[in-house]
Amino acid sequence: MGVLIAIIWLVGIVASIWFLIRPSPSLPMYATRGRAAATGAAIFLGIPLISAIVGISSVPTPTLPKVTATSAGGAADGNSQGDAAASGSTWTYNENKDAMRGTTMKFAQTQSDEKFQNSLGMNEQNTVLEVQKLAKGYDVSIDNPNLQFTCSTLVTKRLAVKFDDGPIEHYNCTGSEGDKFGLAFLTKGDGFVSKLRTAKRVMIEAEVFQRGDVQMSFNVAGFTL
Repeated sequence: MGVLIAIIWLVGIVASIWFLIRPSPSLPMYATRGRAAATGAAIFLGIPLISAIVGISSVPTPTLPKVTATSAGGAADGNSQGDAAASGSTWTYNENKDAMRGTTMKFAQTQSDEKFQNSLGMNEQNTVLEVQKLAKGYDVSIDNPNLQFTCSTLVTKRLAVKFDDGPIEHYNCTGSEGDKFGLAFLTKGDGFVSKLRTAKRVMIEAEVFQRGDVQMSFNVAGFTL
């Protein structure tokens, strides 16, 4: 493309000189010179403009680097939510590390099939069933900010639990320190977890303030903590 532009440019210069030294007999001198000047101006101004346009159009579009999204915590561990989804399990796994004490607390969570509204009939939320693996054994809790469970550290209450099609069992429950709203712990976590490992579904019935007994169903298949 550069060679072609150079050739056209040279031809234009030659044509301008030709018009100057060999005026046309049918035109007055001033017209011949004006035609030569116009031809020269067109060549000298047009060729650079064409070159600029061609140069701009020929500039290759830069290729942007491919960006791979990663989580804020870096690489996921082997018990990530992605692994759980791939296996068809509803459980998600995570861990909390205590750098000062050099200990690690692992936990697993799954959500209830049902959603429950708050006292104003708004903001539906699932109940979270959580299993914590501690050095002393397992803690099991249910948590829903829209449900005020009557389990507390002051009064002993019981939860009704049913694994798959088995018989109804009862577990004592208690509140957390300070009796956090919507949070209740089962007092026999190890026994609950031993049956949870072989179950596919579990139903928990808990007493809720001003609502009575509320039933919550969980898909617990594939539990591996």
